[in-house]
Amino acid sequence: MFLVYKYNRYTDYEFRVSVVTMAIFKSVKRNRMYENIVTQVQEAILRNDLKCGDKLPSEKELGSIFGVSRTTVREAIRSLQQMGVVEVRQGNLGGAYIKEIDIDTAIEQMGNILTMTNVTLQQLAEARAILEGSLIARLKSSQIDNENFDQLDRNVAMAEAYYMNNNNEERLRTNFMFHTIIVGLSGNSILTMMHKLIASLSMNFYTNVESSREMYVTSMNYHKSILQLLKDGNFVKASEVCVKHIYDTTASIIEKSKHQSILRRSQS
Repeated sequence: MFLVYKYNRYTDYEFRVSVVTMAIFKSVKRNRMYENIVTQVQEAILRNDLKCGDKLPSEKELGSIFGVSRTTVREAIRSLQQMGVVEVRQGNLGGAYIKEIDIDTAIEQMGNILTMTNVTLQQLAEARAILEGSLIARLKSSQIDNENFDQLDRNVAMAEAYYMNNNNEERLRTNFMFHTIIVGLSGNSILTMMHKLIASLSMNFYTNVESSREMYVTSMNYHKSILQLLKDGNFVKASEVCVKHIYDTTASIIEKSKHQSILRRSQS
C-alpha cells in the first residue's frame, strides 16, 4: 500500500491523496532491476492505476516498495523521463509526475519509422477503410449530437473555402480532419491516434499530387453524403459510403500521380 499524490490545477498546490488498497507495484528481481521498475510503471499507466498528473512516491518509498537502492530508483526515473513517461519537478512540490503524452510528437516519431518500411498508399487506404468503416457502422445515436454535426458542417465549409482560395494543402488537411472528427466520436484515444498516424502518412502522398476539380468535387460530395447519412442515423450506409470514398479517392490519387511523376515521364 502506498500513497499517490495528484496536483490539482484548479487550486494552488493542492494535492489529492488517495490510498491504493492493493499494491500496484511489487519487488523486482536482481537482474537489470531498473528496467523492471520501468516496465511496472508503464503497466500501471496502461491499467489506469496511474494517470496523467499523478505523483510517484519518493525515491525512498519506491526503494522500499521495489526492494532496491535509491540509485536504482534514480536510474529508473531517468529512463522514464527520457522516454517521456514522467517529468521531474524541482522545489517543495518536486518529484516525478506522470506526464501527459504529446500525441502529435508521438505520431511524428512513429511516422518517421513507418516511412522507412516502404508503406504504400494502398496499404494506408486499406487500414483507413477498416478503421473508419467498422467504427462508423458501430456508432450509436447517443455518440453524436448537434455540436458534432455543426463541427462537421464547418469542416465541409472550410474545405470549400480553401479550394476557392487555391490553398490545396489546407484543403487536404481539412478533408482528412473530417474523417478524424468522425473517428473521435468513438471516444477511444488509441483509435484516434492510429487514424492521425495513417492520415499523416497519407498526406505525404496526397500533397505530391495536383488535384483536379473533378477529384475535389467527388471528394466533397462523398463528405456531404456521409454527413447527411450520419444525421439520418443511417450508420451502416454511412460506413459503406465512407469505405467506397477512401478506395475511390486512393485509386484516383495513384492514377493521377502516375501521369505527374517526373521519373515516369523521363522513362517515356
